[in-house]
Amino acid sequence: MIDFVSGILFTKEPLRAVINTNGIGINLLVPLSTSKKLPNKGEKTTLLTYLHWRQEDSPLLFGFFTEDERELFKLLVGVNKVGPKMAINIMSSVEPESFATMILSEDIANLTALKGVGSKLASRLIVELKEKIAKLGIGLSTSNVIEAKEERNLIPFEADVREALESLGYSSKEITQSIKRTAPNIAPNTSIEDVISQILQNIN
Repeated sequence: MIDFVSGILFTKEPLRAVINTNGIGINLLVPLSTSKKLPNKGEKTTLLTYLHWRQEDSPLLFGFFTEDERELFKLLVGVNKVGPKMAINIMSSVEPESFATMILSEDIANLTALKGVGSKLASRLIVELKEKIAKLGIGLSTSNVIEAKEERNLIPFEADVREALESLGYSSKEITQSIKRTAPNIAPNTSIEDVISQILQNIN
């Protein structure tokens, strides 16, 4: 297992970096959160690494600036149907602390706004990662998570409602905007059919 790579930054791209280590160029795939923290080309840097190598795939080496980034990546690739490239895309759409907070506060609205994340995957991420992320100690504290959930005015059956509306061709952005407008007027005991009906009336 390659734990880290240290050397001179030879190539710096949004999702890729090459580090010259003793005359050998090590190619790493990186999330934007790491890329933004890299020094200028020609300067020395160190990246924590994760080697993804399955029998049916070519080996891929991923680089991370912080341990939190690497740990979140490892958790993401452990989720059913989330491969390493999707994990990098998700991590490139949001900072680690913000992503952890979304999971801890069960923030489906903001999760589905991330690249490649639909309502089904958002629900799966929450179910599979909430307890694990809480143990990492990043994101909101327990008290702040409760406050965040109360402030969002979540609607009943949100994941199912999002899935139904996506099947009708509406985008995640359209659904999220309509939910925000409609949520304050939806009672907790409203049926899923009525929830969908009210949200459809508010989609522009």
